[in-house]
Amino acid sequence: MLKKIVSVSVILLASCSHRPDILYCPNVVITPEYSHVTAFYGDQPQFRAELIGYEGYCRYNPKNGQTTAKVSPIFEIARLTDAGGKKVNISYYANTSYNPNPLMGRQPHSFSTRIENVGEKTMVTGDEISVTIPNGEPGYQINLEMALSKNQYLYNQQQGLAF
Repeated sequence: MLKKIVSVSVILLASCSHRPDILYCPNVVITPEYSHVTAFYGDQPQFRAELIGYEGYCRYNPKNGQTTAKVSPIFEIARLTDAGGKKVNISYYANTSYNPNPLMGRQPHSFSTRIENVGEKTMVTGDEISVTIPNGEPGYQINLEMALSKNQYLYNQQQGLAF
């Protein structure tokens, strides 16, 4: 008799969990025209950074009935000259403004790192970005984009995507 009560209790608890049948994770897109930057110190190129990928996952929260996406962008950074020193500052955006419901809009992020030697390349993972996705609404998108000045954007256009 005790086994039957335990079995029925487990079945009832499982049916009360309200977990969605399908977990909708957003599409993560690296926007090509904003995927790289060359930073100049005066007329000298200081460093080049490229957004090359990301790590991420989604998790359902039964307390609020929503899904949270966690995304960490990955950058490859190369020091080009001695101009400007060894410190490299990277600014980027997590952008959800392309969606019908823009959620958080265009959220800025930044970090600093040091690259000791000219010609050295390093990979750096940016801060974890958290976006809550309304459940039952597929098709959300998170765009990862470098923060570019107008001149940097124009320079990218002249160079093309063959970075």
